[in-house]
Amino acid sequence: MKKSQAGATLIVVLIFLVAMTIIGTLAIRQSMVSLSIATNSQVQQLLTQSSDAALFKSENPADLAYSLSPAGLFGYINNANDKNKELVFCFRGDQTQFFSIRQASLMQWKEGSPSLTNNSLGIRGYCDSSPQSTNWFTSGRKAVLTQISVKFPTDSSLDNPFFDRVRGSDSQKGQIEEAKRVKIFAVSIMPSLSKASRSDINDCLKGKMSQVTPPDDKDTSTLTPDQKIDITACLTNLNVPFTTQVSEYTITQDFT
Repeated sequence: MKKSQAGATLIVVLIFLVAMTIIGTLAIRQSMVSLSIATNSQVQQLLTQSSDAALFKSENPADLAYSLSPAGLFGYINNANDKNKELVFCFRGDQTQFFSIRQASLMQWKEGSPSLTNNSLGIRGYCDSSPQSTNWFTSGRKAVLTQISVKFPTDSSLDNPFFDRVRGSDSQKGQIEEAKRVKIFAVSIMPSLSKASRSDINDCLKGKMSQVTPPDDKDTSTLTPDQKIDITACLTNLNVPFTTQVSEYTITQDFT
């Protein structure tokens, strides 16, 4: 009788141990899920803040005169033959000057050929996700990097009629002047949270346009499937945590 009671006690203890193990495993799994959700939220917030900081810098009124100059953020690719080119540079948070043409690159279609070239100004403008790189990350923690692309697109299919006309309110002083539409793309990524190789990430940053526009103002049917992939799709295919923000501006001159 005592032996059977001892055996029953052992079985009960084992059942309690199994139950406690299952409950503990479920609790740990739930904690890991909650941690992942919280981490993803923090990552997205950090990426968004980095892109916002870069876009706010581009809108600084104190830098507008320089930005519109021939060596500036907007002025360098403001000519008619520069349409659909992308002026690219890496946002460096440790530098006081937001944009410098000496630290920028130009991505464009080769003349008469549906292939991209990215080195007409050198390749220093593209962000480098390598851990040993310097001054390429938004902050000293080397967690987030933000790449900026500036583009004067030719595709106006979504524009309203007369979008590029600015009309003065005074009949004597008001002038009609062509306005120019420009887009700024801010792509922020966190390469340390991705299993993709840094070389593959760098290939996306320096080999893909932020907005794929057709060469020579033709349709995109002449492009290969790989050429139609923009930087957002490229990073998505690599499962790299990133965020993309686009600001669109209209540059005008008001003569009075």
